[in-house]
Amino acid sequence: MVGLGAAALVHGMWLRGSSWPAADREKLADLVVGRRPFPGPGATSAVTVLLGAATAVTAVRAGLLPLPGGRSAGPVRVAAKILVATLVARGAGGLVVSGLGLGDVTPEFRRWDIRLYSPYCLALGLAVALASRSELR
Repeated sequence: MVGLGAAALVHGMWLRGSSWPAADREKLADLVVGRRPFPGPGATSAVTVLLGAATAVTAVRAGLLPLPGGRSAGPVRVAAKILVATLVARGAGGLVVSGLGLGDVTPEFRRWDIRLYSPYCLALGLAVALASRSELR
């Protein structure tokens, strides 16, 4: 949950114009998107909102955030399954695509996709799956 929240926060910073951790927006695009230009506000907003929603779903499934109907409510359970599948697909897919040198992306993105982005997605997928299995008290 903290990892998803951190990702939402960073995307929110980018939405507001930050280029962290790069020196400028062009270098940020090379680093985190793999091509220029950096996505516009609509796409960045969508990712920020989706990551925020993913954080909330995980908190509900872990029993840390109350929800009418409880953590086992159908829509929350389905959302958590979709979230796990999406994160695992992104993580595994990124390792395959970047590891095999497929796709037209910058070398900086490929290097960080293998070292950080894809493993981070796999770890987040596992964390959401574990949070969905047992309620924390």
